[in-house]
Amino acid sequence: MTARDSRRGSLLLLILATLVLCLLLWKQSAEPSARWVPDYQKADLTGVLAEETLSPAGYDLLLAQTGLGKPAVDALRETGDAETILRIQEAFFSEPEIACTRNSLVSWEEHAASAAVLAPLEEGDILITPCSHTFGWRNGHAAIVVDAENGRTLEAVVLGRDSSIQTVEKWERYPSFLLFRLRDVPAETRVAIADFAREHLNGIPYSLTVGILSPKHPQTERTHCSHLVWEAFRQFGYDLDSDGGLIVTPKDIANSPLLELKQVYGMDPRTLWN
Repeated sequence: MTARDSRRGSLLLLILATLVLCLLLWKQSAEPSARWVPDYQKADLTGVLAEETLSPAGYDLLLAQTGLGKPAVDALRETGDAETILRIQEAFFSEPEIACTRNSLVSWEEHAASAAVLAPLEEGDILITPCSHTFGWRNGHAAIVVDAENGRTLEAVVLGRDSSIQTVEKWERYPSFLLFRLRDVPAETRVAIADFAREHLNGIPYSLTVGILSPKHPQTERTHCSHLVWEAFRQFGYDLDSDGGLIVTPKDIANSPLLELKQVYGMDPRTLWN
């Protein structure tokens, strides 16, 4: 090997080492943003929870104090479950210990030491979290609820694994998440979407390049987390990709005007994932 070849080799190693270091530092910089904690005081909700009919201001207060949107508030109030609303408020203002672990060769996700309290689930609900990142890019993760009673979701979990039925317990351990449902759509339609997902989108190989190296639709041979959710709803005429790009991301779905918020946890309810 000549001296010139040796210098080139050393330069290449230096460039690679610098790139790896930059990626690791970028990853490290992403971790503190795994959870938002309210920058305002916790309020006494006794009065508003005692009201027979909530005003818009009452719903706004409960959203700011608990992260619960109107559908979830109404569902809990219909069953007289004010205690769960107060438990959700406590969790909303908490600062749990958070650990970041690798879930694939190139991605990591955060988990909290203490569990959140999920709002009542329905078939066809969508769960989204930003707590999954590839080095410093918070690509996030998404799932569709396919069996609310037993707490089951359908997810394309990670590269190297086929889409599969999962449990919602993992979502209670994310430091932040969003829960949505289709706006102004009857429950029967949302159940049909969940049934379609469970029957036709289960067991699909994971691919990050759907929409780039293969068609965005029709595509049932490859999928990824947000693409699976998007495809289930697209089959029924609902395009949840808010920016209409080649690929659909969890953030694209979170910003869809077709959805209404049921719960936000660990994220600012004034901005969500904007």
